[in-house]
Amino acid sequence: MVMEPDKYYHKSNLKDNPFRSTPNFAADPRARIWVGYEKQKKQLDKYLKRSLSDQVGNANFLMLYGDYGTGKSHALLWAQNKILYEEKDAFNSVCYLIPTLRKDKGKLTFAGAFLDDIVAKSSLLADVQAFHNFLIECISAYRVANQYGHDVPPEKIIEKLIPPVELHNFAKEISRCQEAEDFRELLAPRALGDYQAMIIFTRLVNLFVHEMQVSETDSRRFKKGAYLFVDELDDLERASIKEAREVNDILRHIYDNCPNCFCMVIALSAEISQLPVLFFDYILSRIQRQIELVVLDKDDAVNFVHEILINNRVDPEGENDFFPFEKAVIETIASQLTAITPRKIVTTMQQVIEEVRLAGHDPADGPVSVDFLDEHEIIEEVLGEGGVA
Repeated sequence: MVMEPDKYYHKSNLKDNPFRSTPNFAADPRARIWVGYEKQKKQLDKYLKRSLSDQVGNANFLMLYGDYGTGKSHALLWAQNKILYEEKDAFNSVCYLIPTLRKDKGKLTFAGAFLDDIVAKSSLLADVQAFHNFLIECISAYRVANQYGHDVPPEKIIEKLIPPVELHNFAKEISRCQEAEDFRELLAPRALGDYQAMIIFTRLVNLFVHEMQVSETDSRRFKKGAYLFVDELDDLERASIKEAREVNDILRHIYDNCPNCFCMVIALSAEISQLPVLFFDYILSRIQRQIELVVLDKDDAVNFVHEILINNRVDPEGENDFFPFEKAVIETIASQLTAITPRKIVTTMQQVIEEVRLAGHDPADGPVSVDFLDEHEIIEEVLGEGGVA
């Protein structure tokens, strides 16, 4: 008798089918799980933290690259989850993710991505409103600390708190906003072009991390760091030379215009030999670290499955290890895969565990064996005739 999915996974000590597609949002608990790439994880984490004001506080430009399905998009979600949720207090930062620059009828456009992914879908609007309140508090504190009467307008105090002209002028515009619609009009003016979107974004980043000297003993900063992640830049391979140059120029301007407490991470599916074709020298020379995500070997694949199962247990003290499989089952499946990537493992195991359930396996009878797979022709069912994928 075939069990219903909920009952089968409960008896397997699993919350549900753990081998699901990549999470779409940083808030998804699965975004916390990134296994199989410990070296790359440590490298990425190190540079993320270097951008914080209480650490090095510099600007960092990173590239994640590798074959299709090696987990680059997941790595970006993992990093965003870490910054905004898992280690929120430690980072105290803003982080924005652009899944792709391909917008506007297939055109690569930063302005389109800024409007669609950052203004409309991220926390940017709320962040700017919170900065507005922070700025008003700093103005009030500065007025008290320096014995300024109300005859001194707020705009003059903003100039004291934020000396750079282009920044204090933009801060004045933010201070004059009252309703949500005022903030939206400031962030998304009509006929927004790529360069103007870049200017708005970089000025906000610089304001968010700017240290305001309220008094001799009181300095305040809205955020300790700011992060921008841009995925799927292999789209440049299919772009015109003009389009590719415009994207390269925007990336350079964003990085150059944010000299402190800022980290930009770009991700693409490509081999190292393709990088000079996709990016101009002035981009490659600015990237501090290129982090390659490689295909996994058999042992990595087995460990990858193990970690996914462990992280999806209902009861950590209950049935564990590779349950509802024997380890030999996972080793057998991994040996059948070629060019092993996290995506291929997840896709394969998602089908395998469902085929096992549909074949009438009962976790109470013990873990699935290789003989069970052979008896029910599950590998052939999932991987096709010959059982190799």
